[in-house]
Amino acid sequence: MGNATVEVSGAQAASWAAELRTALLRAVGPDGSVSPVQVQRSAEMVIAVIGLVFSGVGAAKTITEWWGARRRDGAAVTVLLPDGTRIELAEGSQARLEIAMRQDGTGPH
Repeated sequence: MGNATVEVSGAQAASWAAELRTALLRAVGPDGSVSPVQVQRSAEMVIAVIGLVFSGVGAAKTITEWWGARRRDGAAVTVLLPDGTRIELAEGSQARLEIAMRQDGTGPH
């Protein structure tokens, strides 16, 4: 099992994170977990944070597919792994995210 923190930012960060959380609940399966959305506000932006415990790379695929559908609306997603790896989603970042999540002890079981 691996874990990660997923940060969603943009104009509708809280509602977007709620959507992403719903998708992740389906992706992580019965052995994983997805925390409730926590909203952090600063003067510059709102960031909605989701804690994630997962197995395999299905969560990475779910995150990048969700972001792909929302990026034109202004959604930004950053995934933080326990080893300090920080991945800001961009075009073509799904493979990098999957590799990082697999290296975090999350390879197929």
